[in-house]
Amino acid sequence: MPKTNSSRATLIACCLGFLVVQLDVSVVNVGLGALESAFNTNLTGLQWIINSYSLVFSALLILGGACGDKFGAKTAFVVGFTIFTLGSIGCGLSNSMTMLIAMRVIQGLGAAFLVPTSLTLIRTSFQDSDKRRSAVAMWGASGGIALAAGPVIGGIVIQYLGWRSVFLINVPVGLLALWLILRFAPASDRIDKKVDVPGQISIAVCLASLTYALTESSGQGWTAETLSAMAAAILFAVIFIVIERRVKAPMLPSRLAKNKVLATTALAGAVINFTFYGAVFVLSIYFQMFLHYDALKTGLSFVPLTAVLTISTMVSSRVAKKVSALRIITTGFTIQIIGFVALSQPSVQSSFWLLNGALMLVGIGSASSVPSITNSMLSSVSQHDAGIASGLMASARQLGGVIGVAVFGTMIAHSDKTSFLQGVSNAMLVSAFALLLCIGINLYVTRDSSLPANA
Repeated sequence: MPKTNSSRATLIACCLGFLVVQLDVSVVNVGLGALESAFNTNLTGLQWIINSYSLVFSALLILGGACGDKFGAKTAFVVGFTIFTLGSIGCGLSNSMTMLIAMRVIQGLGAAFLVPTSLTLIRTSFQDSDKRRSAVAMWGASGGIALAAGPVIGGIVIQYLGWRSVFLINVPVGLLALWLILRFAPASDRIDKKVDVPGQISIAVCLASLTYALTESSGQGWTAETLSAMAAAILFAVIFIVIERRVKAPMLPSRLAKNKVLATTALAGAVINFTFYGAVFVLSIYFQMFLHYDALKTGLSFVPLTAVLTISTMVSSRVAKKVSALRIITTGFTIQIIGFVALSQPSVQSSFWLLNGALMLVGIGSASSVPSITNSMLSSVSQHDAGIASGLMASARQLGGVIGVAVFGTMIAHSDKTSFLQGVSNAMLVSAFALLLCIGINLYVTRDSSLPANA
């Protein structure tokens, strides 16, 4: 098969992988009301449905990227997508909260191998920088399409087919992507490197403890149990740093730890997901529990936020040919800040135009920043480190989402309407402050060496 056709088929498979991973974010949020009724759970239980997936996803992403380098990106992609698809089937067949959360963990495991290797496959399939930039933009747009279509699709299928269908729709997509990658993608190169198991275990325990502390604090407050979990997170973070300094083959090599562009893009990715995932979770609860919207109406309420994602991503990738990545990221974050400030005064009588306009600003700012962040990250590392760097970026983003859902969930954990609305307001203002802080850090760190103009 001609290389061009093979590259296109590989790109389609990679885009489908990112699509289902992102789809599970927006679709599941729309189904929170149905899941609450099905399992008679509380806010903490709903947080775990979201975070059990995101936690494993974020904790194992660097491992997934490293395994993609060691065993071949194609092999790791196929294994990851297979696990993700099986996990989706398990979610759809779950008959208890315990089983659903366990199957969400399986989904997260598959996604951890799927996402970083999809970026590595794109990098190796498109050597020309312009073609690679377009391919990455399409990959990002596929996630935007999932976020845009997810709420509406989720609302419709939950309304007419029940909550189980939001997980089972991943199955045919997964089978198609697996066929494409197995049929058309050439075998990937393998890089002889060791996998840092102690480092992976320590960081996984650190992230699990951190997520447990932040999530459970929304229900029980800062008790001895949650404080102990937070202390364990700090302890294992220190252990991870010690291990990485002493082990011969660290999961985060020193050359990457000292890479300023990689560090700033990872921070930017984490902040985007911290604000976006956290805000979507809070607004989902606001729409379904406070305004009493059904799944379909909730999905339609997110259309202004998500409909602009794909268009903004594609426009941003074209602008990036002439404008520096740092300027695009700063502009995108500024647009988001305006949107979050506008969302910081929620009420039952919130203006329809103000709410939808603010949601569009958040979507435009987020989507316009992602291509430049991703391309800057890919351009800042060598082929040898592509898998680990992709895993680090994806891990930072997912960790940001985990913390966003946990922290924002704590802010809205109130039964009375006044306190709940104040929590929503605080969440929006925290989002704006986090983005502003990230802009300041990026400008400070890159004042001598800017992010590449044409990454």
